[in-house]
Amino acid sequence: MPNRPQQARTMTEQSTILETEQAQKWLSQFAMGDRRLAEDLLSALVLVSRDDFVNNLRDLIFQSAQQIDGVVGLYAERELGHRYGIPHRLFKESTRKPKRAMGRAGPPLVKPTKAYDPSIGSEGIVAQLISELCKEFPTKFILQPGPEQIRKKKVRAFWVVTDMIGSGHRVWRYLEAAWRVRSVRSWWSGGFLRFAVLSYAGTDSGEKTVLRHPCQPEVFQVMAAPTIHSAFTQLKAQQMERLCETYDPSIEDEDKAPWQLGGAPLGYDGTGALLVFAHGAPNNVPLIFHKTSRSRTRPWVPLFPSRVTVSIDRRAYGVGLTREKLEKRLASLGQAKLAKSRVVHSNIPTMEISLLLSALSRPPRLRDAVLSRRTGMQIPTISRLCRLMTEYGWIDSQRRLTDEGAAQLRHARKITMTASKEPFPLERTIEKPYYPTSLRQPV
Repeated sequence: MPNRPQQARTMTEQSTILETEQAQKWLSQFAMGDRRLAEDLLSALVLVSRDDFVNNLRDLIFQSAQQIDGVVGLYAERELGHRYGIPHRLFKESTRKPKRAMGRAGPPLVKPTKAYDPSIGSEGIVAQLISELCKEFPTKFILQPGPEQIRKKKVRAFWVVTDMIGSGHRVWRYLEAAWRVRSVRSWWSGGFLRFAVLSYAGTDSGEKTVLRHPCQPEVFQVMAAPTIHSAFTQLKAQQMERLCETYDPSIEDEDKAPWQLGGAPLGYDGTGALLVFAHGAPNNVPLIFHKTSRSRTRPWVPLFPSRVTVSIDRRAYGVGLTREKLEKRLASLGQAKLAKSRVVHSNIPTMEISLLLSALSRPPRLRDAVLSRRTGMQIPTISRLCRLMTEYGWIDSQRRLTDEGAAQLRHARKITMTASKEPFPLERTIEKPYYPTSLRQPV
């Protein structure tokens, strides 16, 4: 794949969602005592632009495919038909025994499961992405192959591509639909076909749900999806949950307390995800972000009505670490002093290295997804920086900080940006060069 120039924006070019007019209107609905909590919740929300989504997910698919010796079948994850909770088989089977999968074409890319709701969800942008990838690399990727194509093209990987693994239920059902086909289980048991799920983001609980499927799939993702429990301390997360319950727009009964209604104020399956895409908000983000209240006595105007995000200023999108995000991440890792250091405010690579060193100072260290949840950084960035710091000798093979790595953190903490020691920024204390105005003969 040809190298593509990075289109990352600097911190000065990227604005925060708190600066948008829509966010201020949304915040005005909270009581003054809850306004600060609501601002912290909104600040923790990650907004992924369309370019970030397409480019990073495309790179993840291509780089992961380099490890596969053979053709890769790409399938866009979507809701499938089911009966009594059991999904329909993904491929047709012969009526005579032994049962054999049949048909050249695979499942349709996009197909609404409800006749009264023909709308297309996030699977639309994923379908377009993998369609373009299959056209560009036809010898490596094949789009939604059916059983006959799998046999003829010798497909060796069955990859389900999605934007986000939230609860993991829908991805699990898609894998189950394929697993119910006898030929698919035969290919898997013979070692001819392996499963994987590739997503831009995923929660820890959703990833565990997918990994429990009998087909033993691998899970690849660009970054770990932040949730209320991963973005805040335990005490702060409880406060955020109570905030979502108190302002739950689905509440219509004034006589009952929010926690007595048995709803899902944190979104589908109580996930409490804090990530939205430019193409739409997932259904597992808290309801206060996307649901409109039907109650006349409890009106509520969401920030993303019906999970549509197009009205938000494009400058608020971006997964880069702003200074505010960096300070909050470092503070949550117990590095409040380091957050004020001049070292971490010098440039973005230094910021990322200092943040990652802080995250590596306590276990677990080996899982990139865990480090992504701690730092808010993308998994490819974490892998690249860990390799770099290993070469520098700052971490060992088990990602434990060496003496040199610990010294780097200590040095960063010492250089603090305090007004008492440094009345003016360094860039203002530039000395003018000395030029002599007169010369005299040596004595």
